[in-house]
Amino acid sequence: MMPFRFLIPVVLLTLGGATPAAPQVQAARDSQTTGTPTDSSSAPSPGAPVVVLGDTILVVHAALGPLTPEDRAKAIAERLLRLEREGRPTTDSLYLLAEEGHILIMAGERPLMSVLPGDAAVAGIALDQLAERHRLALAEAIASGVAAWEFRAIAWGAVYAALTTLAALLLIWLIRRGIVRLNNLLDRLRASTALPTLRVQQYELVSAERVADLGLALLRMLGTVAWILILYVYFVLVLSYFPWTANLSTRILSYVTAPLGVVATAILAYLPNLFFIAVILLVTRWLLAVIRSVFRAIGSGKIRFASFERDWAIPTYKLVRFLVLAFALVVLFPYLPGADSDAFKGVSIFMGVLLSLGSTGAVANLTAGTLLTYTRSFQIGDRVRIGETLGDVVGRTLLVTRVRTLTNVEVTIPNSQVMSGQVLNYTALARTEGVALQVTITIGYDVPWRRVHELLIAAASATEGIAGTPAPFVLQTGLNDSYPVYELNAYTNDAARMRHILSALHASVQDRFAAGGVEITSPAYLAVRQGDKSTIPEMTQ
Repeated sequence: MMPFRFLIPVVLLTLGGATPAAPQVQAARDSQTTGTPTDSSSAPSPGAPVVVLGDTILVVHAALGPLTPEDRAKAIAERLLRLEREGRPTTDSLYLLAEEGHILIMAGERPLMSVLPGDAAVAGIALDQLAERHRLALAEAIASGVAAWEFRAIAWGAVYAALTTLAALLLIWLIRRGIVRLNNLLDRLRASTALPTLRVQQYELVSAERVADLGLALLRMLGTVAWILILYVYFVLVLSYFPWTANLSTRILSYVTAPLGVVATAILAYLPNLFFIAVILLVTRWLLAVIRSVFRAIGSGKIRFASFERDWAIPTYKLVRFLVLAFALVVLFPYLPGADSDAFKGVSIFMGVLLSLGSTGAVANLTAGTLLTYTRSFQIGDRVRIGETLGDVVGRTLLVTRVRTLTNVEVTIPNSQVMSGQVLNYTALARTEGVALQVTITIGYDVPWRRVHELLIAAASATEGIAGTPAPFVLQTGLNDSYPVYELNAYTNDAARMRHILSALHASVQDRFAAGGVEITSPAYLAVRQGDKSTIPEMTQ
């Protein structure tokens, strides 16, 4: 029995100690000796173990006067230790002494403990039966404890301590030798340039030299942790081999086992929540995969709906994905670790306040971006005028719209401004019906208007980029005192080149009027030039 108990001290998970009894314990001794205890068994505690040399002898539940069950357990353990060290009495000398309302377990003339009705009520048996059970447990503990204090047991403890020391030294030597070999291996790899270089595309994140240094640092850290662990286990084992340090060994072991037990208990208690989180994540992932495949099919035209445009597929998928993820997060939030803690709640409230105060503009832009998607005001590549900005749409997100101007400048416009202002889209109808380009000129009354119409329409027909359908036409928009106003309307289907086409149309108008002998000047100029040379350029064709 002795070697078995000494060789397996790791199972000693309960807190014990040979601490001096408090003043309340002395009061309990006096009350037990006089036979006048006060049993507070009306509200029994979960129980306090009586631990001697790392072994739990019995458990007490009821309070005794001002003493808690823990105080009673410490006092009983101290009396047992004193008897074991003294090597007396024999186990046969333990007997029961019935007192009023309780039973004393006596060791000769000394009281060991009181068995109270509260203890019997928790155990669910009669008071005398529980007292006899405790007497047998105490007798066995005294026998084991007396044997532990014998010279033979102490000698065996010394032998076990020596063997443990040799094992610890051997283990430390093996670990040190292994670390030295691994260090040499890393040095050889460093010299042979066999270590890989960690890269992100073309950027060297960690060089091979740095990888070797990190490996050496990791080895040193692991070696230090291993030595600390070995020394900790070594001292716990050696202390457990001797009766006067067995309780200290148990206490030192509890410094690690108690936190580990709490962590293990917390992990086991959290397993149902973890399983629920895993199920929600799997269901969410599967649902997003189905939604993505459906919207991809809509975008490619494999699935069609009469009132749903193909261009809406990608932005609608992003919106639905956001809603699904937000819903999944709301469902998972109560099951996250620490979700019920005050700190977690405080951080959540703080983040919510920050978002509500700082995201007003962002929310407005998000809302406007969503509306722009479904109103189809413009698409990527369209030539538009948004406010004072004229150019081609090169990008659009839920927050902003990016337009490249005709001078090759990219302008970023918040969607809220796009939504609140006027948007002119020159491309929306240009491909099918064409967009009209207008040229306004003033010709004197001395030139017949039919001749002016003829020249303008001929100029439009001769310009590259002007569509034949609809056909160009001329409007007379004013009859001023000195001249009428003519407006040429010519259509083009290439809105992206409308600026260049309009410039070419102006040049064509000048050519046609010059070839037709009609000056593009106002009558006031004709009146004051006093017979100077005509402004019509000389042309060979």
